[in-house]
Amino acid sequence: MKSKQLITAIAAGLAFNSGIALALPPGAPDIEIILSGATAQDNNIGALFAELCVAGSLDEYRDGTSGSAGGNHRAYFCNLDTGKVTGLSTTSPKVLFHKTSTSKATGTAIGGSGIGVNPVLQKQPVDVMSINNGNCTAPANGEKYWRCRISQTGDVTPQVPDAGVSDVNPELFIGANTPAGVAPVDAGEVAKLLQVVSGGSLVFNTPVTLELRNALQRAQIEEGILAADCLGKETEVCMPGMSKQLIASLLTGQVGKWDSVMVGKPGSLKPLTDFASGAITDSKVHICRRTNGSGTQATINAKILNAPCTAGALDPVETSNDLAGPIVKLNAGSGDVERCLVDFNAGSNTSGQNAGATKAFAIGVQSTEKNPSNALAYRFIKIDGVAPTLQNAAAGRYGVAAEVTYQWLKSGGPTGDKAKIISRVATDAGKPSIIAANNKSFAFTWGQGGYLAVSTAGWEVSPTGELDLNNPVTPYTHAPNGLSLDNCRVPVVDSGKRNRL
Repeated sequence: MKSKQLITAIAAGLAFNSGIALALPPGAPDIEIILSGATAQDNNIGALFAELCVAGSLDEYRDGTSGSAGGNHRAYFCNLDTGKVTGLSTTSPKVLFHKTSTSKATGTAIGGSGIGVNPVLQKQPVDVMSINNGNCTAPANGEKYWRCRISQTGDVTPQVPDAGVSDVNPELFIGANTPAGVAPVDAGEVAKLLQVVSGGSLVFNTPVTLELRNALQRAQIEEGILAADCLGKETEVCMPGMSKQLIASLLTGQVGKWDSVMVGKPGSLKPLTDFASGAITDSKVHICRRTNGSGTQATINAKILNAPCTAGALDPVETSNDLAGPIVKLNAGSGDVERCLVDFNAGSNTSGQNAGATKAFAIGVQSTEKNPSNALAYRFIKIDGVAPTLQNAAAGRYGVAAEVTYQWLKSGGPTGDKAKIISRVATDAGKPSIIAANNKSFAFTWGQGGYLAVSTAGWEVSPTGELDLNNPVTPYTHAPNGLSLDNCRVPVVDSGKRNRL
């Protein structure tokens, strides 16, 4: 009876979602691939499979039975089109491609980029979502993906990943970037054992609470940096900012209180907190950062603090100083950072990070495909007077951008058809057409955020040197002249490419 009810429910769901069909009901695949690591490429990977699968054969699966879905696990099941992926041993094989972004399989919870490096290098198992444990329900309510339970026995199984993806190259996961319970990455082992491929560039920033953004606007209007009518405006010209040095001082705990940041007209400077529109119940600096192993945190560490790129560079502060500040909150994911910032802006505690319901200025770390609608009470800022737009990043004016990498073992890793598919994902998930389509969702009032394809992957830069958002390719590279990719390296123009002053 239950089986009959399930079939009826599925049929009803399909009737409601015209155009959505059960393309390939869960079954045994011909090829199964596991990719672990950062979430940054999830949408790009999904778009690529929509291109590479036989028309009408693709089903997508995401974890989450209610609310948002796909934050930790996604899977793609289809007949791969051998006319588009050539050289495979089987015609239109059934491929099941798993993408996992968090795991407790090693005994310690690891998420994001950290799970895309060590488990691949050391052949450690990660948590992989099943799609055939009776745990997934067909698309409904206009959604185009199955929703899968991951809470019961068999819903998640430990398996060694075939490849990984990280927001920065593997060698950066040392020192303060090392996930808890995991050994630092050995650069020598990476060079010897891993194939590392650039997956494109992603632009990052240090967003602040809305109240802090407004205070910065007021202060910089008084200083004459912004026009008098800029208050509350969300345009690039009215975007306030901080210097890279001040941001570094905040993130390393050198500045513990906002009232020690002096702003205003020369000769009449006053604390930044004087520019608050309402009551700030705590003048201490509050930092909504990510946990060690986060690629977002690793990017900010490298690009703002020069850590671990330079010996002696200061690491970001991890613990709070309840008396002198700063107050540091560690967040596992980008959504947690958002909730942290919103809570300190409003004096609320939906994140569980603000038990005292403190209303305070806070700064965070985030990639620029978050909050494009400005619906959440935090905003991105200029760094050294430059907004975090794709145009500025592609012109070399904005430097807080990192190249995503895919990596897999050269020996003892994927071979045959599996290796061909992984290589195709690594090169084409970051291709300009896919990035351009996904970037349309990241258009802000102040400009375009999101991703850039890289010319070193073979993509052509605009012949004029001006960034074309329909072909978003940057000439700047962290891997010039055939060198291994290193996000610690100051990016330079790919040899012979046109660039914008």
